[in-house]
Amino acid sequence: MTFPLQIEFLNTQPIETVEFRIRRELAEFEKSYNRLVSCRVEVEVPKDERGGSVSKVRLDLGVPAKDAETPGEVRRAEVKDDTEHLEVSAQDKDASMAVHAAFNDARRRLKDFTGDSYKHH
Repeated sequence: MTFPLQIEFLNTQPIETVEFRIRRELAEFEKSYNRLVSCRVEVEVPKDERGGSVSKVRLDLGVPAKDAETPGEVRRAEVKDDTEHLEVSAQDKDASMAVHAAFNDARRRLKDFTGDSYKHH
């Protein structure tokens, strides 16, 4: 990545196991797509642990605009400094599972973005 990984926790101090999961998921993601420009992860945990509360994870992945199958202008996407941002979110009662779900969704979105050919080694 061009820029370092950014992780932000909301409503809590950093959670070591969740941060480890983020780093592991990102490493796996980069094995199949090593042109990632940036990755920002926001983890929001419930303010209290009452039933029905879920953790929310938001990913903002910066990818080279030139990797897009369809130009950003056609898709009405915002392209800045030749980088386009894929935004993905997921939620689960377990923050680590929400991280996993968000990265799985990001893989699917990247596949759509690049037209199915995103292995760049």
